[in-house]
Amino acid sequence: MKTEGHIQDSETEVLFHRPGNVHLERLIPDEDGSTCFRLHPWERAQNQTEMVLRGRPETLEVLAPDARPTFKSRARTTAGTSQNEHATWVNAAQLSMAQGPLKKVVLSSVLNVEVEALDNTDIVRRLALAHPDSFSWAFSNPSMGTWFGSSPEPLLKGQWPHLRTACLAGTRMAHLGDVSDPWTEKEREEQELVTEGALQALHDSGCEGIRTSERQTIQYGPIEHLRTWVDFEAKRPLKEVIRALHPTPAVGGTPRSDALDFISEHESHDRAYYTGWVGMEQGEHLSYFVNLRCAHMRNGVMTAYAGGGITAASNPAAEWAETRNKLRSVLDPIVHWAP
Repeated sequence: MKTEGHIQDSETEVLFHRPGNVHLERLIPDEDGSTCFRLHPWERAQNQTEMVLRGRPETLEVLAPDARPTFKSRARTTAGTSQNEHATWVNAAQLSMAQGPLKKVVLSSVLNVEVEALDNTDIVRRLALAHPDSFSWAFSNPSMGTWFGSSPEPLLKGQWPHLRTACLAGTRMAHLGDVSDPWTEKEREEQELVTEGALQALHDSGCEGIRTSERQTIQYGPIEHLRTWVDFEAKRPLKEVIRALHPTPAVGGTPRSDALDFISEHESHDRAYYTGWVGMEQGEHLSYFVNLRCAHMRNGVMTAYAGGGITAASNPAAEWAETRNKLRSVLDPIVHWAP
């Protein structure tokens, strides 16, 4: 059973970069502070606690876009999900879709690499410079090591009760110049399932004034996604709204219960905080992100996570390549590594 863990000791370090900001910040622990940083685990995580640090934001440094570090430590791949294992899960998912109600399931993989000691500030700085429009962060504590990531997907943002959520799905390599291939039917369908799931969740949780934006293509490092914004007015407590939205079809699948059961049965690793949510709460202003493109570091080993949405139209080899590209968006700014 997951509980909430308030961490208020001097050994805990929280660093972050808000999307579009020019500052790198840290949270100074303070029980009377107006800001809460939250790191919430995956729905089916094993023995993980929601980590909460209350404090005061402090500007650490101003980021210089033209001063991106060029030196990177080398990383040696040691273990992780194999391509054959991942393909087996994809095939099992498609068989389940042919036999039952499952329409989409998000399957993840892990990659373990040995790394030299890395400075948390440098990690967040590199991620922020590589992904300036994402939420980059690091949470470090002696009991759990360091978790860090850079998420392009807002779960909830705005000033209570006027909020918005991003429906993000579909992945392809980013295009250069004016030439761009159209999104495939599989990718469009995957993103539509995410949007439909969010709209249904918001209706079920009593939200009002629900409206959607036009679908957009956004870039995240070497890859692109489809995104639709949904704006709404919350009428129930925040916890109920989050519970209705998350896990979203973008990290679990649809129908939700069938997808979560499939993931628990087939994935051989514990997602822990990957595909949970992370972010800040300052008074009535919320800024929470789905915890994508993240990694855990402890005792010289970095475990990075990546996943992709599987539908009946998925190709196992293409899905595997997608996870490798997503891993690049996490690891390439920080270390040299080879798939």
